[in-house]
Amino acid sequence: MWNRLITRWDESSFERRVVLLGGLLGGISLALPTGKAAGTEPQTLPPWSPGTLDIHHIDTGVGNATFVLGPDGTTLLIDCGATRGGPPASTPLRPDGARSAGEAVARYALRHARAAGRTSLDYMIATHVHPDHVGSPLMGDRRASEGYILTGLSEVDALMPAQTVIDRGFPDYASLPLTSAPFAVNHLAWLKARVKAGRRVEKVAVGSARQVTSRRAGAFTLRFVGGDGRVWTGAEGRSRDLLAPKSSWTPEATPEENHMSIAMVLAYGGFRYFAGGDLVADTHDGTVPWLDVETPIVEAAGRVDVASADHHGYFDACRPGFTRALDADTYVIQAWHATHPAMSSLQRLSNAWRGRSPRDVFITRLDPASRAINARFLPQVKSTEGNVVVRVHADGRYRIYVTDSRDERDSITSVSRERLAKLPRIA
Repeated sequence: MWNRLITRWDESSFERRVVLLGGLLGGISLALPTGKAAGTEPQTLPPWSPGTLDIHHIDTGVGNATFVLGPDGTTLLIDCGATRGGPPASTPLRPDGARSAGEAVARYALRHARAAGRTSLDYMIATHVHPDHVGSPLMGDRRASEGYILTGLSEVDALMPAQTVIDRGFPDYASLPLTSAPFAVNHLAWLKARVKAGRRVEKVAVGSARQVTSRRAGAFTLRFVGGDGRVWTGAEGRSRDLLAPKSSWTPEATPEENHMSIAMVLAYGGFRYFAGGDLVADTHDGTVPWLDVETPIVEAAGRVDVASADHHGYFDACRPGFTRALDADTYVIQAWHATHPAMSSLQRLSNAWRGRSPRDVFITRLDPASRAINARFLPQVKSTEGNVVVRVHADGRYRIYVTDSRDERDSITSVSRERLAKLPRIA
């Protein structure tokens, strides 16, 4: 939306208790203590274990950041935003505002990767070049020796080095040139410095399920179904252009950075997860149909179990085609602004029409103004603040944990009922 707003416990016994209670309560998320009560300590998220896929939507309050720890220990970070305006431009930085978003995300990822013996990232994906996804520099910020400012993804890279960075259009951004804004200039300077140092930066290969490879062959797959204005055709490594010829672009009918967002489907056995950055579907009330890049990309993605809401659930995304094609049982809205999510988007994501089966919706941070606007649908929302962690087992069972984002203790505030992946296992 930037362009528009310039005692660890035994896990198995715990899970048995949750399944029992979940049945008694009809599948409602279970509230757990968030602080000391009656002499008890808060329960904390059990560490990752081999064979488990963890997807962490990190609540920094200033942008998207998703850390993935694969079943084989593969580490991957999708975006690290760092909007810098503070309230009302964004919700307050967490965990406590003492550290930058990049440092907070790096510390979070390192803390959880420790269980796999990892201190680095195999992959870092920049879905598109906006401050709430890659970072925003300010005068006085720390600089790398190469001269660029450490913020967002570049700061994480300094603290938890990434072997490969995948970007939507590097090095030439031929499909749509980058803006000359400081955040874009800084992002490009970071990528160029990586290349000069012999470190890998790759342009997204839309249609490929081979650009991201697991440390153990076949542990999981990640296919890029969209990005840089292209969409997967259904054949390995093949894609087609979504945009009209540049010769036909007009002041009204011109794509923006959000249209170029990278979209992906992560699959582990029968479980599938979708993330699409800030894909949008606004056709200017039908005047410019090709500006809807969201719908063809989610149609290429197909049905999933869990999805991150496009563009924070903003008014120009998560349109009817989004939920129709993905048909997810759970949606995660990575929100940080009063306009996240739009009321219509929240209604659609939660399926909040009379007579319909509700869907689970988790919001990383709901701004007070958005809380007031969306009050009608909030009783159906499972969580409105905190880190949202999807934990998937090899047999397709998965559960959503929400942890307190106000500190680094990983205290559980709620746990969803257990679900089973609904699609056939991918060989």
